[in-house]
Parts: sequence; C-alpha cells; structure tokens
Amino acid sequence: MSLIKMDEHASKKEKLNGILDYLRELKGVLAEVVQEYEEEEEPEETVDLLTGALDAVEDAHDVILDVIEDNEI
Repeated sequence: MSLIKMDEHASKKEKLNGILDYLRELKGVLAEVVQEYEEEEEPEETVDLLTGALDAVEDAHDVILDVIEDNEI
C-alpha cells in the first residue's frame, strides 16, 4: 500500500477519487489483517477493535462516494 500523493492543482473530484482509491486499498488490507487475527484466535476485544476500524473506513468511503454522486463534482 502506498501513500496518496495529490496534485495541489487537481480538481475536487480528482482529489476525492484519489481518496476513494486509497480507502478501497486500505479496506482490503485491513480486512486481511482482521481475518488473520480471527484465524490466529487473538483476543475477541482486539478483533472487535480492528473490525470497528474497518467499519469506519467503509463508512468514510461511502460518505465520500455519496458526496461525489450527490454534488456531481
């Protein structure tokens, strides 16, 4: 996974689409980590915390997608 590098002259839509791409990648990596913790039978509290973080990333992705679609920017 790499850091996002935004062109300061990019449009709002380009910036938000870059963030969406990064969040998609982050969701995939975080889902793999959660699965590894579950498979290794780590404490349930730890798995729950990581699952909460994954949910927050998914929510952020959905909100940004809604903004793009609603505002047609």
